[in-house]
Amino acid sequence: MSTKRRFLDVWIIEGNTVYKEVPFDVVADWVQQGRLLEDDMLRPSGTSEWTRIGGMSELAVYLPKPPAEPEVESQVEPMEEVETGFNWKRPYDDEDSEVDMIPLIDVSLVLLIFFMLTTNPETSSAGPQIPTPVAVYGSVVNAPDEVWVGINLIKSDNGDPVQVYSLGVGSKAEKRNLKTRQELLEHLATLLEKKEHVNLTIDANPDVPSGDVRDLTVALEQPPFRSKIDHKYTGVSDKQP
Repeated sequence: MSTKRRFLDVWIIEGNTVYKEVPFDVVADWVQQGRLLEDDMLRPSGTSEWTRIGGMSELAVYLPKPPAEPEVESQVEPMEEVETGFNWKRPYDDEDSEVDMIPLIDVSLVLLIFFMLTTNPETSSAGPQIPTPVAVYGSVVNAPDEVWVGINLIKSDNGDPVQVYSLGVGSKAEKRNLKTRQELLEHLATLLEKKEHVNLTIDANPDVPSGDVRDLTVALEQPPFRSKIDHKYTGVSDKQP
């Protein structure tokens, strides 16, 4: 309420007493002295609306403040440290839990380079290393359990080409440099004793006479090979049209 009004009516609630036309300065003194409480009522003289002293900002500042409550000292005594025998470590941060993949990548690259340098393509490819006739889209890929026989040409001591035979399964050669066809057939019969039904590929050097390949095919049609060999193939190499 504006302090320009010089007189106020004071209503003391506790004694139900009303004082009229009290100067504002006197009312302020009464508030500071504690004679008026915040629930007592005031109104400008000549008006009818009463207002609590606690709701009047210009007089509420004079109201006595309640005494601050003394701080209560804690009665709890600090406990002595107990030796548990455990050494608790701080939890790892998220960054610490990530696995560093750089050393693993380095090792993988070193191993890859090592195998690339030490691998011999002539010995790692499947089947015998015999140059076969070239055919358009005619490559035959040996299966891991497929039996093959090879007819190759090597130079003798006097420089003449000599036929030699080889025998194997998949990428593994069981016999090499067999001198005669009969020797080849004997080893093949021994090999087929442990097998039921197989596919057989004949890999022949293109310089081998076709009659020798035909004679070998005819021999494989005789017992005991006929009941063991399901299909016979002739090995060739790819030639793009």
